[in-house]
Amino acid sequence: MSKTFEALKRSQTESGKTSWDAPEMPAPGETKPPLQAVQGNWQPKDLVPETKERDLNLIREVIQEPTLPELPSRPSKAVKFKDPSMAVEEYRKMKYKILANGPGKPIKTILFCSSYRGEGTSTVFLNFGQTLAGEGYRVLLVDANLRHPTLHRLFHLPQENGLTDLCFGNDNLETVLKNTLWNNLWVVTSGHSYNNPTAAFESEFLETSIEGMKMQGDWVLFDAPPMNSCSDALALAGKVDGVVLVVEYERTRREVLQQYKDRLEKNGAHILGVVLNKRRFHIPRWVYNRL
Repeated sequence: MSKTFEALKRSQTESGKTSWDAPEMPAPGETKPPLQAVQGNWQPKDLVPETKERDLNLIREVIQEPTLPELPSRPSKAVKFKDPSMAVEEYRKMKYKILANGPGKPIKTILFCSSYRGEGTSTVFLNFGQTLAGEGYRVLLVDANLRHPTLHRLFHLPQENGLTDLCFGNDNLETVLKNTLWNNLWVVTSGHSYNNPTAAFESEFLETSIEGMKMQGDWVLFDAPPMNSCSDALALAGKVDGVVLVVEYERTRREVLQQYKDRLEKNGAHILGVVLNKRRFHIPRWVYNRL
């Protein structure tokens, strides 16, 4: 996430609008507006890599479902959009697809995870949360990456009094829910560090804490660590309404995707979709596939 975080800090545009810049303190009495999409010269053709059809065919063999809409994602360095609403509109489409692909009950809690580190999970998590908050939804961003937490740095918040403190019964939701400078957006940081982070997701207090978060927000989004490094995402996956799996083009093999899909479902997860990402010329491409 460090490279992503640095890229987000450099996303200041000529118009002064930002997409996940490092927060600046507002003047006394001033309220920070919701984040805006990046502006500039993006074209839909940029989202069509030569190997897209081959990659999608491989994914279809695993998921056996139709594809979801395409949308641009945050790049390794700022990309400008001719129409600022273009990227936001694509994330809105993602919202509608997630709601349509739900397990027959309202979708409020979503876990974002990947097979490997660096596949863009945190970027999708943050941009999706930004879009929802901009629409007026109350959004809670939860840092469930206890081994490499980042949200506290991004929002200039203390790491302590967060998710682990909730899970171990050392704090309550009112204490750990932190305000941000943006409208409709709250953060639950990772909390105090423990030797066995996975134990936090096996705690008797976790499900009660998640239910409390659902009462506080319209959407509760969890940023989880990659599944190849630990079992944290698997432990949490069955306790949320759905999972969005991020996969990088030409990196994650079909067999690996099948393996983690099976593990998620074995742990009671309802997989809402797969985000396929491929970087070329420093511009990521995202294709959303329903599972």
